[in-house]
Formats: sequence, C-alpha cells, structure tokens
Amino acid sequence: MIGRRLLCGVLATAPLLPAGPVALAARGSSQVVASGELTGVAYWTSARMAAATPLGRRVAEDVPEVGIPSARGVAGSKVIGALFFNNGTGGHYCTASVIRTPKRNMLLTAAHCLYNQATHDWHRHIVFVPRYSAGRRPYGTWPVWLMVADKRWIDQGDPDLDYAFAAVQVMRGRRIADVVGANALQVNRGYTNRILVAGYPAKENNPADRPVGCAGQTHRQARFQLRFDCHGFYGGTSGSPWLSDYDNRTQSGHVIGVIGGYQEGGSEEWRSYSPLFTAGVATLMATANNQA
Repeated sequence: MIGRRLLCGVLATAPLLPAGPVALAARGSSQVVASGELTGVAYWTSARMAAATPLGRRVAEDVPEVGIPSARGVAGSKVIGALFFNNGTGGHYCTASVIRTPKRNMLLTAAHCLYNQATHDWHRHIVFVPRYSAGRRPYGTWPVWLMVADKRWIDQGDPDLDYAFAAVQVMRGRRIADVVGANALQVNRGYTNRILVAGYPAKENNPADRPVGCAGQTHRQARFQLRFDCHGFYGGTSGSPWLSDYDNRTQSGHVIGVIGGYQEGGSEEWRSYSPLFTAGVATLMATANNQA
C-alpha cells in the first residue's frame, strides 16, 4: 500500500454568484472550493459544442511507437462524458466521469480541466454531457455549480495533485448518478493494474466525434505518478477515468486515476499519465460531497 499525507485544513466556500466562478481558501487550507455560474446550458448551443476545441495538444510521433495498442471508437459509457467550458480563450472540452458519493451529484476530472493556471482563474460555463457523441446529448446537459481542487495544485501546479471534483445541478428533480450511474473511487491500488480508459480525443484526430477506449496495464512513472500506453489519446482526453473491474452491464467500474498529472497527462498521444490515487483523493471527494 502506498500512502501520501492526508489533506487537511480549514475550508471556506463562496456563495453562488452569477458573475462567474468565485473561490475562497482560508490561510493554511489544503483545499479550494469554488462556486460557478449556472449559465452553461444556455451558453452551450449545438454550434458552440461543434466548434469547441480540446484543451491542450498531444501530438503523434513521426515514427509511431510499435507494440503499443491503439484506442478504438466505442459506443461509450453513460457514466463518462464530455466536459465543455470556456477558459477565457474560447470554448474547449475535456473528459469527466460521474463518481459515486452520498449526494449523487459529483464528477471527477483533472484539475487543469477546471482551472486555468496561466490566468489563475476558474473556467466558466462548465457543463457535462454524459455519453456525448457527434453532437448528441442522450442524457442531457448538466451545468456545474461547485468545483473542489487541492490548493497546492491551484497555487503551485503540483502534478501529483492534478485531480478535482465538480458538482452538477439537479435536473428535473433528478440527480445525475440516479440517471446514469457512477464509478466508485478506489485509492491505494499501487502501480500495476489492468484498466480500461475512455475519453474524447480531438475531432481532427477523431472525425467521428465519439469516445474512444483502450484496455491495458498501468506502470510506475514516478513515486506519485502512473503511466499507461495506448495510441489515440489526443487532446480532449484529459480527465478520462482509468477504470479497473469495468462492468459492461452498468457501464461503470472502480476509478483509480484520470489522465492528468505529469505534463497535464502527457505531451504525446501514445503515453498517458495519472496522479497516483491515495487517501488524499478520498479526502478531497468527501470535502466536495459535504459542500455540494
């Protein structure tokens, strides 16, 4: 079992304001809780979604790595979806997934999919579209209203802490986990695991504009970093869940990582990284649930 110090500290929350995301953190706090504006559903027209570009670029090598599997287009999981937002430079997207919490309204993604390190500001107009595919929104559009990240990532960009949680609004009286289901968080799984990874790569590399998936094995990259090799995880796949014990019936599994961390998930499409999930992730998730 691999441990990392638990996150702790005083929390401060911001009231819901229409002007944009607001974050407060008390001195010494290890966590930042931010409120977001509920403008996402109206903002994200079909045209804006079609024009959105992935957050970050992950390039292919001139000479592809051999002996490495390639991701394939998949029908997708209703628990995994596209996360759309505006980070001040236009419309972009990442990948996120529903995570099981008592309040049944929580997403898990990479922290850099919610917060812009360059401008030191939270993204705006954030919505989650479960099982998004070529413009279709079979389970609706869910606006994000609360975001929780580790303050050390916010302040310093620590790649070992590049994960975050986001709460979505109740829609038509229903909570998202009751509609689509949820993955379960697992921490301290070590470095070597058989996993399935699914996400939304750049449309220029994925003209079908549908999710891709790949199965493989994780390996140690650094003390608090994992790596996973599979071609096809271009920009847009940041935040993609790393799932063990995937169940085709429920379309869910145990999430042990997300594309993020070192190089914000990787600079090349064939090698992806994730922070190692330890007890601090569970602590952050509990904070998110308590604030939601």
